[in-house]
Amino acid sequence: MTTNNKRIAKNTMLLYIRTFITMVVGLYTSRVMLNALGVDNYGINSVVGGIVSFSALITGTMAASSSRYLTYSLGEGVLEKMKNVFATVTNIQIVMGILAVIILEIVGVWFLNTAADIPEGRMYAANCVLQCSIVSTFVVLVSVPFNSLIIAHEHMDIYAYMSILEVVIKLGVCFLIRSYEGDRLILFSILWASASILINIIYAVFCFRKFAEVKYQWRIDGKLFKEMAGYSGWNLLSNTTWMLNTQGVNMLINIFFGVAFNATRGIATTVNGAIQGFVSNFTTAFSPQITKSYAAGNYDYCYSIVNKGAKYTWYLMFIFLVPVCIETDTLLHLWLVEVPPMVVLFVQLSMFESLALQSSNTLLKLIQATGNIKRYAIDVTIFTSLVFPLTWGCYKLGFPVWVSYPIFIIIYFGTIVFRFKALSALTTYQWRTFITEVLIPCLKVSIFSWIVPLIIAHFWTPSLLRFFVLVPGAVFSVILSIYIFGLNDGERIWVKGYIMKFINKFHNA
Repeated sequence: MTTNNKRIAKNTMLLYIRTFITMVVGLYTSRVMLNALGVDNYGINSVVGGIVSFSALITGTMAASSSRYLTYSLGEGVLEKMKNVFATVTNIQIVMGILAVIILEIVGVWFLNTAADIPEGRMYAANCVLQCSIVSTFVVLVSVPFNSLIIAHEHMDIYAYMSILEVVIKLGVCFLIRSYEGDRLILFSILWASASILINIIYAVFCFRKFAEVKYQWRIDGKLFKEMAGYSGWNLLSNTTWMLNTQGVNMLINIFFGVAFNATRGIATTVNGAIQGFVSNFTTAFSPQITKSYAAGNYDYCYSIVNKGAKYTWYLMFIFLVPVCIETDTLLHLWLVEVPPMVVLFVQLSMFESLALQSSNTLLKLIQATGNIKRYAIDVTIFTSLVFPLTWGCYKLGFPVWVSYPIFIIIYFGTIVFRFKALSALTTYQWRTFITEVLIPCLKVSIFSWIVPLIIAHFWTPSLLRFFVLVPGAVFSVILSIYIFGLNDGERIWVKGYIMKFINKFHNA
């Protein structure tokens, strides 16, 4: 187990380096993008992105299926089976990519031109954005098996390098369009799509050269396809609901409130996505080990990873959540040249949205590792499908635009009940262990982390000095709360030993 733990630690570190760089560059890119495009064009890009994102019904479903079966076959260690899985997955993705293009060309074009609220004179540009997005979506769909293989083989270094290259290229795109005198939105969409296509081509080339199982063959294993179709079909239910609850709500905001609030939500989503990406690296680093150890029948180790991953994910989320929520206003004015309406509240609420999504993600990975997700998918789909109609109803009744967030947060926190139910039926995992080892320590940390930062914020008027004092102070408050209330005796001993080792090494240098 020591080797596996070291691999997890190494992969996590690589992903954190990658995400720190991509987060900083990505947030700055959003600032440059908003400044270069303006609020209306930024909002249009968000609306079109929302339309195209419905293809993630297929992307997300097949990505989860591909990742699960490729990783599981690696855990079994049979090369011929791995080749068969890769060939089948790749050909399914090509077919699904063609299907996604057809649907977007019919339904997407119809919605954009008839139902979306696009400012006068900008419909041609919006259609150009849509067409560029459709092309890049097809390439991304076909590339799913390659990305899944890189993660399954735990080559997080390549994943990290390519992610950094992608955000740097996209930052360059934003700087380039600032000096362009023509329609910036059209040029932006062409260059943005080209960057995405280039990155995915590099992923594919790397996999063909590196992995023995990567050899294209036009074949689809009937039995495997039936298995994957069943798995993907139930995943599709969950993903359909997810898209309605995110991009569907984005469309509702466009219809009821206009593109300015789409820009607001887009900014909040960017901040949320950057932080959520940083935190979700734990899940990305842990996921292959969860699936492989489950496939090998090493259940005690598997369950241990699930609990540790869930607990540490919560702690990492709070390290960001507390300082960002307290200093949102100053942070946004430092970051953005032009701050859209209500963006402070949107960002604060989106942080709790991330917490709801990330808090029990390793439980979901364990359910997916079993391959039997039918009952879980049905239960969760029925429950989470309440977000879209409740939001629609609230908007109809005149509730404010931000009401979608508390609805989403409450319902998605509730999904943990269905994950416990599924794991009790499918595995020997004990949900009571999760309560004692994960939930109780996390609640203690959540309470005590806020006390000192909130007191300081209450008595100190917002300023640049307060921002630079309170942000690191809030981070320290969370870390101290984690050490005192969130770690068990063994973990505290390990932390002390690691700190002493570091001090001695520094002292002897």
